[in-house]
Amino acid sequence: MKNQWRVIVGFLLMLVIVIFAVLNSQSVPVSFGFAKISGPLILIILGSAIIGAIVGLITSVTTILDQKKRIKNLIEERDSYKDESDKLVKEAVERTERSNENKLAEIQQKYDHLLEEKGLPVELKEKEEPFSE
Repeated sequence: MKNQWRVIVGFLLMLVIVIFAVLNSQSVPVSFGFAKISGPLILIILGSAIIGAIVGLITSVTTILDQKKRIKNLIEERDSYKDESDKLVKEAVERTERSNENKLAEIQQKYDHLLEEKGLPVELKEKEEPFSE
């Protein structure tokens, strides 16, 4: 269905161009400043349209290439930020784990010291699990 509309629109545009060419078949002079040519008006109009399309195409292609380059740079920048943030998160996790291990060792030492103060036998100390519920 979509392609049928394209064919119909293309056919209608061709019909308009043919009618336009028939109505504008008289010869007109065109001056380029350094040269002067004479030709059918429709060829002059179509030539101008083609030159305009080429200029537009060149402009859009350069814009698209600039945008692709910018996108590539932004993706690389995002990836570097992601790598850096992953590294920082890993370091923070390691610091937290070391801190927790240090706190656990400190609490274990206090527990052992309290057991020694109360004079509990070593066998009891080894059987007890201080942090179990």
